[in-house]
Amino acid sequence: MSGPLPFLLSIDALSVALPAGADRGLALNNVSLALAPGEVLCVVGESGSGKSMTAGAVLGLLPDGVRRSAGHILFEGRELTALSEAGLRRIRGARIGMIFQEPMTALNPLRTIGDQIGEVFRTHTRLGKAEIARKVLGLLDDVQIPQPHAAAGA
Repeated sequence: MSGPLPFLLSIDALSVALPAGADRGLALNNVSLALAPGEVLCVVGESGSGKSMTAGAVLGLLPDGVRRSAGHILFEGRELTALSEAGLRRIRGARIGMIFQEPMTALNPLRTIGDQIGEVFRTHTRLGKAEIARKVLGLLDDVQIPQPHAAAGA
């Protein structure tokens, strides 16, 4: 009988190569980290230090011409770098996600935040409208957004 996985996410010796002609050969060189279930990990660094590139590599969302050149990425014990695009798509949003740092590309100011959070549940679950609304309000409350109902735009 196997026990719980020691890490939810582990990145081991990850290197990401930039396209020919870039200002340097690697965007990431030998990056390693591990995240246990229930743990919060903050990756901090100045602009261009590789935070978004690391997350993009985990999710298989690297820019055109940029590729993982070395290393392993395990999520829930599964080697993500071995998955097809369809396999990654099944995990993205349902099991793992990313909040992009540029709000004008991540959030649509013409839609309510409640609708945008709810979109994740509409896309990746079979929950009904009322349950999605409850989950959205619960998430806003969890992160201590004042007046979650008003903030959701419901």
